[in-house]
Amino acid sequence: MHFKFSPKILHRLGEELVPNPDQGIIELVKNSYDADATVCTVELVNISALGGSIIISDNGVGMDKDAINEGWLVLGRSKKANREVTQLGRLPVGNKGLGRLAALQMGSQVILKTRPKYEPAIEYFLTINWHDFEDADVVEDVSFDIQKSSTHKGHGTEIVISNIKNIFNKRDIQRLARELLLLADPFASQAGFHIQLIATEFSEIEKQVNNAYFSDAEYHLKAHINEEGIAEVSLLDWQENVIFHAEHSELSQESYKTPPTEFELWVFLLNPQSFSARSASTSTKQVREWLAQVGNVRLYHRGLRVKPYGDQDDDWLKLNYARSRNPEVRPSTKTVIGRVIVNDPNDRLLQKTDRLGFIENEAFLELKRFAIDVLEWMAKERLKVTEMQREKVKEQVPRDITEAKARIEKVIEAEVPKESRIKVRGAIQQYEIVTERETKLLREDLQLYRSLATAGTTAAVFAHESGKPVNLIEKAAKRIEKIGKKLLLEKYDESLGDPVAMLYKISKSLLRFANFPLHLLKREKRRAGIVDVHTVIEDVVALFQSFFEDGKIAVIQDKVDAKPCIYGSTALLEAIITNILTNAINAFNVEGGRIEERKIVIRTETEGDYLKIKFLDNGLGITNLKLDEIWIPGKTTREGGTGLGLTIVKDSVTDLGGRIKAIAKGELGGAEFIVELRMVED
Repeated sequence: MHFKFSPKILHRLGEELVPNPDQGIIELVKNSYDADATVCTVELVNISALGGSIIISDNGVGMDKDAINEGWLVLGRSKKANREVTQLGRLPVGNKGLGRLAALQMGSQVILKTRPKYEPAIEYFLTINWHDFEDADVVEDVSFDIQKSSTHKGHGTEIVISNIKNIFNKRDIQRLARELLLLADPFASQAGFHIQLIATEFSEIEKQVNNAYFSDAEYHLKAHINEEGIAEVSLLDWQENVIFHAEHSELSQESYKTPPTEFELWVFLLNPQSFSARSASTSTKQVREWLAQVGNVRLYHRGLRVKPYGDQDDDWLKLNYARSRNPEVRPSTKTVIGRVIVNDPNDRLLQKTDRLGFIENEAFLELKRFAIDVLEWMAKERLKVTEMQREKVKEQVPRDITEAKARIEKVIEAEVPKESRIKVRGAIQQYEIVTERETKLLREDLQLYRSLATAGTTAAVFAHESGKPVNLIEKAAKRIEKIGKKLLLEKYDESLGDPVAMLYKISKSLLRFANFPLHLLKREKRRAGIVDVHTVIEDVVALFQSFFEDGKIAVIQDKVDAKPCIYGSTALLEAIITNILTNAINAFNVEGGRIEERKIVIRTETEGDYLKIKFLDNGLGITNLKLDEIWIPGKTTREGGTGLGLTIVKDSVTDLGGRIKAIAKGELGGAEFIVELRMVED
């Protein structure tokens, strides 16, 4: 007696463990790498409709009959498990054979042709028809006939998967092309493994990827861990001069319990002025487009990339989260390209069964800690430089002022007639008094906005961390729902249906609230340029949607039939809209406030060169506070209010060169704010 396996187990081990078609193809390409191939070609034939074919061919060592029977056809065990180094010095990356199974099941038929290196002019041939398994009781009932024939072709393997079940559209092919290009590090000096996808989309993306702009990076980070887990790191400038260097003790008090690792990172600041000064032949637009394809930090294990680390939506080193704390000195996933390279001869890093990522054991967590420690060190060193420069400027300004005054006095003595000197000096003194008054106001504003910045960045940190408990709430709700339906059957809805629905609603609301400060603090919004006003209004209203739904507030956007634009920053315009909308929402929640038919109207009108943005609501209006006092910091009529919202609004309007007017009881009966801004051509 022995175990028997239903043919359905093939489906479970294949498609369900590796559900992504791209990943299945990549697993077959990895088999070519393990077979010491230097070239692997993937050809897609008529895959834009059902019934197409995929052909994967290579010039590897091939397989003889025993290798097919004892290795290729055996699932759950592989000759690669012994990790013997190949003749080209490669450590095999595959295992278990499940990835291969998933790829082979993409079609209804598979043809294997393989020519072993040590049996010249011989080809082995095998056909798999998956339909044969449908009538079989157990997997073992289906047998294969390995045929042998002569050939003039060189050694290698060819796999043809016919009658493909999935349709590949242009986007699918582009994604596959990108994955294949980045599978074997395209930026390594000697990759030794070239992958070619026969598709027009491949050549376009290959050109973008190969147009490397490493010399245009502002910083180049190099770090490594040796056999004893001791690390070392250097930061180089754009001329490849070492500007900072650190030994292990500056990174960690303990050794890193992970295999020897190399970490290399290029950081792009893309400041138009400094960038153009270094590279006259390259534009920031070109580099941004390149980084859109290849940006982020990827993990290469034994020469090949491991997904999902470094995917466009994967921030495994928390670059973007760290950037929210120190945006001035930290890069994002869109402004770096990097690679973490691990050989791992002793199998300390273990890939998950579905081949997507590593199991988070000690070796992997220590590898991740090393990379994050290095990034923290780089940020700390850059922050030191920034602070030193800022301190120098602070120290230099008083000296510059003293020298400027001395020069003015010399000019007065040399150029101004004696009878006019008293008047000139008086005018200069008056100017100094006004300037000092302005400086004092600016210092006060600076303290105010530092406090607001602290509140904002703290909120961003809390927002990021709040995602974890929110996910736990949702998981708990799902578990209650599952067990409740199983135990209570038809009584579930009347007893637990509403509370569970409430938990789902709360978790979604909390996630929206968590994303709110992160959205507002994005650095690119603070860049000056032409701003599409209607787009910003729509984005902010969408961001507030959960607040409006909870408050049962109808928001009407009454926009002029045009595309009004202003010169400024998205951040300033968002500050105006956000704070006025916040005031309107709070106005409905005061004692005696309107409960039903709540309404906010945002209206845009043009008048000559100016755009008017009107904000109206049907609340109680501005009461218990004079109109000229609503702009003063700290003035508020709401218990628990900060009194800073309208101060920020007025300052932001002023910074944009506009005007603002408030009406205590406007057209709808509630408060009305009218913002006037000069328009520019798009």
